[in-house]
Amino acid sequence: MNKGSLSRRYFLGGLGAGAIATQVPAVFAQTGVARREFKFAVVGCGGRGSGAVSNIIAAATRMGCKATLVAAADHRLEKAQAVCKRYGCNEQFAFGGPTGYQRVMESAAEIVLLAAPPFFRPLHLEACVKAGKHIFAEKPVATDPAGLRRFLAGVEAAKKANLSILSGTCYRHSIKALRMIKPMQEGAIGQVRGGVVYRCHSGMNSAGYMQPRKPGDKAIDYLSTAWYFWRQMSGDNLTEQGIHEQDLANWFIGRLPKTAMGIGARYRRAIGNGYDCLSVDYDYGDGLHIHTIARQIDGCSDRCGALLNGSEGECAVLGKFTRYDGKPVAFDEERIKGREENMMVAEHCDFLEGLEKGQFLHEGEQVAMATATTLMGTLACYSGQTVRMSDLLTNDKSSFYTMNNPFLPEDFEKGDVELPKEFEAPVPGK
Repeated sequence: MNKGSLSRRYFLGGLGAGAIATQVPAVFAQTGVARREFKFAVVGCGGRGSGAVSNIIAAATRMGCKATLVAAADHRLEKAQAVCKRYGCNEQFAFGGPTGYQRVMESAAEIVLLAAPPFFRPLHLEACVKAGKHIFAEKPVATDPAGLRRFLAGVEAAKKANLSILSGTCYRHSIKALRMIKPMQEGAIGQVRGGVVYRCHSGMNSAGYMQPRKPGDKAIDYLSTAWYFWRQMSGDNLTEQGIHEQDLANWFIGRLPKTAMGIGARYRRAIGNGYDCLSVDYDYGDGLHIHTIARQIDGCSDRCGALLNGSEGECAVLGKFTRYDGKPVAFDEERIKGREENMMVAEHCDFLEGLEKGQFLHEGEQVAMATATTLMGTLACYSGQTVRMSDLLTNDKSSFYTMNNPFLPEDFEKGDVELPKEFEAPVPGK
């Protein structure tokens, strides 16, 4: 990837920063007839997948349109069946197992929501492009450098095929962020000189997340169900969760970090092989360092957000500006006028409106580079070494370029894979 390949759209927010339908059209309110029906399918029917189904339906309704679920797939067939039953899709269009996504691509859906474990995202993106489907790609979009590069290649193919990609980095569509981004870009706090990114919350040890291996489960069953706790499947918690706040920092700073150095550990994870805390120093060049903390441990202080310090003030992203001279900063209220307040619905409003008008979203590169940022930090914590962005993307002589998962997504379709050693986390320096 060359320096010029990152579009200006990455930093300015793309189509998602524009206006969306603000009211249910009068004709819809009077007649109850939707002006357009969007047929969609979902791959991955866990909490996020079923949530995305609800979000796109709500977005279509808000626009005076209709979104109809026509197929669903999940490694566990019963999950796909449950989503179909809940949202009125015939259960004959619910598919299970590692090849279920292939059946979804044969459906009448024009849109596919990709919400399976992140490990599968590059493969599923490729399948959507081949089938000519518009895409919602939940974050993150890869769990190793090879997957990241594969996803980016898929993004380029989607552009050539004139397909829209909405990413799961939903803060880009939040009214809290959109009202602040223009003043920030216009120098509300001067030159950014430092900051902290937080993603600290509970240990995700509830039954909904932590699912021990069931008797009779093959490795692919266990990995696909308890994916959150396996670094090969999720990318670890900085990449899977902290990507939201890190993407905000990248966007508000206006560029990507060049290197990462960090530390991490596994203290209280009950299953899997991932860390539960990571701390990263990101170097953005020109003397700018951002400290990112990601932690998922019960009983500790919670904090999520980004705080940026500048030469003329401070920005609590999604919150407020504080200038050292005491002068107020005017928010960009015009940009958010009439927008949906729920950002997870708003992003689908922007997605669907773009499809309706032929103004497609191109957020694939944005979410890929947010994923690259967090993967770079994660690998720095695992190894104890300084990792460069180029080590993941272009420098094929780097040991990090080939620091990839021991199996591919396609291997799940061949029967089974070897389960990685459980309870053994990476050891820095080795």
